Amino acid sequence: MRFRRLGRTGLDISELTLGTSALTAAARSDVAEAGALVALALDRGVNAIELDAGDSAAATLLGEILRRENARDRVHVLVRATSLVAFDLPSPHVPVQDAYPGRHLRAETEALLVTLGVERLALQQLHAWCPEWQHEGDWLETLERLRAEGKIAGFGVSLFDHDVAAGFEIVASGRIASVQAMYNVFDPGAARALLPLCRKHDVGVIARAPLYYGALGGRLEFPRDDWRHDYFFDEHRRETGERVEHLRAVTPPDQSLADMALRFCLSHPAVSTVAVGMRNRAQLEANLQAVLAGPLDPDIGTALAKHAWLC
Repeated sequence: MRFRRLGRTGLDISELTLGTSALTAAARSDVAEAGALVALALDRGVNAIELDAGDSAAATLLGEILRRENARDRVHVLVRATSLVAFDLPSPHVPVQDAYPGRHLRAETEALLVTLGVERLALQQLHAWCPEWQHEGDWLETLERLRAEGKIAGFGVSLFDHDVAAGFEIVASGRIASVQAMYNVFDPGAARALLPLCRKHDVGVIARAPLYYGALGGRLEFPRDDWRHDYFFDEHRRETGERVEHLRAVTPPDQSLADMALRFCLSHPAVSTVAVGMRNRAQLEANLQAVLAGPLDPDIGTALAKHAWLC
């Protein structure tokens, strides 16, 4: 496994981050497989795990696995905080003090430390970040205190899909250690300005949705209880499927589409890691193989530019 620096946190994290979005679903069907998946990831050198703080089932399961594997001291958990207010995205016009008051961020962070059985979270991130929040509320003061207390290594923001411009001001401010943003073959928009800005200001980048929610991994049909069933509504599913086939036609025969998609993300030097939701060990093995193959040849990366679509 190769490692990259996560911005000002100073932490070296694995190029592949295990996303837990699929972990609870995997555990519902086979809890032993879910545990084996995490154990294998740790054994193969994956030291970064991405967690939605509001997913209590995933946090509990992860805590149990980390204790069983005696891995609490060798894992960096990247957390997205839970908003107290439901809002429309990407411009909610909700005061940050309503969504992320300092008392809530502290309580959620300290509760997660207990649930996970760790002394420190690698990151606490404000999810679906809005630029106006930079100048509101007590979130910044609270997160700075949590960092000073050693309860988090750093803090950052998580941007809503396709809304990379929302991160420009906060990245340039020097206040945050990381940004989590959608970045994939279909939506490489972050590479135009956000990623160079992050590199300039030593802000780590977590590439979210590198497989575009499974589409670049060859999956576009989902059960009704999976949020992606509604996300890929009929017209969107049809167009995405057509674009996947166009991309498949230019994929080298010795590579899978998912392989190329992950390597595309890691070809940008500003990207610290790619966060991928995985349900079983077979998916993990395939993703590890792709990541370990290294960045794409520059000519392939150039050819992929014409497949940009969502940015």
